[in-house]
Amino acid sequence: MTWSDIGVLALRGLAGGTLVMVFTIIGEAGKPKAFSGLFSAAPSVALASLAVTLLFEDVNRARLDTVGMVVGGIGMSSCCVLAAIAIPRTRAVWGSAIAWTGWAAVSLGLYWAVFVGAR
Repeated sequence: MTWSDIGVLALRGLAGGTLVMVFTIIGEAGKPKAFSGLFSAAPSVALASLAVTLLFEDVNRARLDTVGMVVGGIGMSSCCVLAAIAIPRTRAVWGSAIAWTGWAAVSLGLYWAVFVGAR
């Protein structure tokens, strides 16, 4: 890892943290308050990381990153659906385990289909 790589990582962290704060302030100003956490976490970090990638790396790397973000988002959505179904029917620990297992299966399956199997 070179000093320029460390600088890009530091810039990603700074940009991500700044956008988290901005989205948190926007979320706190709006209603309902439950959305402040939703919009201040993953989307702001993803946008900051994508912006830094576009500034300091090539467009192909940014495209791969966005495809990875979509794959992760689909996996996260499947985790949420499984959690909403499994947790009321089982205990919280088992429902969470089912949801996380579903997330891993969907995300890894899509990762393989998009990045490994497509070659």
